[in-house]
Amino acid sequence: MLPTLSQRSPKQCCLEYDLLEEIRAQLVEQQKCLEQQTEMRVQLLQDLQDFFRKKAEIETEYSRNLEKLAERFMAKTRSTKDHQQYKKDQNLLSPVNCWYLLLNQVRRESKDHATLSDIYLNNVIMRFMQISEDSTRMFKKVHSISVLTQLILFLLKTVTELDHILCGGCSYLPSKTRFQLLCL
Repeated sequence: MLPTLSQRSPKQCCLEYDLLEEIRAQLVEQQKCLEQQTEMRVQLLQDLQDFFRKKAEIETEYSRNLEKLAERFMAKTRSTKDHQQYKKDQNLLSPVNCWYLLLNQVRRESKDHATLSDIYLNNVIMRFMQISEDSTRMFKKVHSISVLTQLILFLLKTVTELDHILCGGCSYLPSKTRFQLLCL
């Protein structure tokens, strides 16, 4: 069982006062660290969004260029006599068939890069935005809890100081604080 207010020695009051000050100082330091970490995290997430946005643009452009390349050579070969031969002998591994397989592969690559660009824009970037918003929201909640905790610590410190004054030993308090407490 804890001693009542009047049963505590001035030394105990001093220790409690110092402990509360130390806890408050640690809380303030942790709050600063959390704020710095949150700022760095949000900046990193913003950089990642910018990176993937640019990468999506590059993938889209690459996809278009591949499609144009495949279409240009497809149009060129459709007009040749070998195209009719290709239609007849699709199962043979002739140079013309290999050429058509290569062009179809380029078209598939073009679609794959377009899909990759779409994934970057609609999934990856959006997820980074959500994480950034969540980090900011959590920081704000922790900050408000920290402010309330500091208020509670201030009240505890004030109660400890009052208790010590009532016990008769207030020599460890700064004179300004003693004067303020006596005026209460």
